[in-house]
Amino acid sequence: MSVPSSEDYARFVAFAFAAADMVVEINGDGRVLYAAGTFQPEFGLPAETFLARNLRSLIVPADHEILDSALALLIGQGRLQPVTIRLANARRRRVALSGLALPVERSSPRLCLTLATLPAPVATVAARGSHALARSTEARMRAGTACDLGLIEVKLAGISGPLREAVSAALEAAAPHTLTAEVAPGRYGLLGDGGTAADLLKIATMLERSLQSQGLDATVASTHLAVDTPGLTPLQAARALRQALSLFSRGGLAQLHEAGFGRGLAGYLAQAASRTPALREAIQKHRFEMTFQPIVSLASREIHHYEALIRPMPVQGCPFSTTQEFVLLVEALGLSGEFDLKVAEQCCAYASRSRAPIAFNLSNQSLQNAVFGDRLLTLMRSDPAVADGLISVEMTETAEIEDVAQVSATADALRALGVTFCLDDFGAGAADVRLLRALRPDIVKLDGSYVAGVAEEGRERAFLAGLAEIAHASGARSLAERVENEQEARALQAIGVHYGQGWLFGRPGPLVTDGRKAATLASAPRRA
Repeated sequence: MSVPSSEDYARFVAFAFAAADMVVEINGDGRVLYAAGTFQPEFGLPAETFLARNLRSLIVPADHEILDSALALLIGQGRLQPVTIRLANARRRRVALSGLALPVERSSPRLCLTLATLPAPVATVAARGSHALARSTEARMRAGTACDLGLIEVKLAGISGPLREAVSAALEAAAPHTLTAEVAPGRYGLLGDGGTAADLLKIATMLERSLQSQGLDATVASTHLAVDTPGLTPLQAARALRQALSLFSRGGLAQLHEAGFGRGLAGYLAQAASRTPALREAIQKHRFEMTFQPIVSLASREIHHYEALIRPMPVQGCPFSTTQEFVLLVEALGLSGEFDLKVAEQCCAYASRSRAPIAFNLSNQSLQNAVFGDRLLTLMRSDPAVADGLISVEMTETAEIEDVAQVSATADALRALGVTFCLDDFGAGAADVRLLRALRPDIVKLDGSYVAGVAEEGRERAFLAGLAEIAHASGARSLAERVENEQEARALQAIGVHYGQGWLFGRPGPLVTDGRKAATLASAPRRA
């Protein structure tokens, strides 16, 4: 393809202005190369002021997650349907963001974007629950930006379908200038630009009155979660925040206060520190079990490898009810390196005995630590399962990676030993494309939250196809998790996904050792 001529470019800008207020061209790193339109009335600055800035400077921080997801989709598909996003001006005005990738042969993409007044409701890239809320909050904490995190619990019988829509609409009306995320049915997080704490009671009262005016017998409770983190490292704060949202999702405000979050993130960690010795002892004594879930080729339906899943045993004085809460507690208390080394050691032993290819998870917190990397590589170099190509590593990202160079160096060293490197939950976070370029994974695991809608033509399927295309363009194979029926499996194969994992192919279970054809006791495929 050829580079567009100046006449073609002028024509594109003219057509763009027919339906848009502002036109922006950016490179693959998000830097503005061209800007024109109503910048002066919107931001009080001429358009040329924004040249060389990052596009994020135009958008409110609360919507950066939406922006990054939209750009990832645009890069993958070449075109972006309108999504709703807010400008970083005094009015926080909502606009429709659309885009087109320029057909130029460059190593870095060139993206043309329009920002237009909303003529009517348009498609929205929704923030996906606690994960998106946590990422947006963490980004503000790292930047030192003032923010307030409010949590609201709506008690309403049978929150589903139209009732959930009614709650969401009422909450949007009560808090129009906040990022709102549903972390569980009836439980919401509100991230504001400051002042949300003072307004939270008013927002909760407005929401309750709105629902009751619709004939719904609803009660609303709220609390402010203090996210100021004096004395905490960014990683500690991020893990404590994830723990808070996990507990709130599972048990509501009562569970949150019971765990000690009434005094904020710092108060929780101060209380949790007393549990470190018991948790460290549990790790050293391998007080966790392993189950294994098959991952299959979607084309042949043959088992490709197994993912090792951790099932922790109860630890005296350490409150956790799920594996996720256990892992977040381990990370918040600075024990992830010790835990991950024990997991690696145990999984290598399983692979050596069974001759089955096994993947296990490593925290990005561990992989950013050079000492951990050296200890992991020492373990791997002497293990026969690694030498035989039976080991894969999945990097989990429970918070933003601060030292990408260290993670990349460890990933390269693992690959040199014959270890397959996988990037987990691709599509769930803001830094996905950047990490894809930096880490060059062998396999990319697509975020499972999109799989449920892949069998139907529409946005979910298009978004997954875009993610898979981005992964393939980087040279990686793609893997979809949470595949539960045959329709989903066929749709995933049709959009080019290589591997599948989920209950359709087998639930987690013990590993039956029978050479490379090892199987779990529950691995027989189920038809929908």
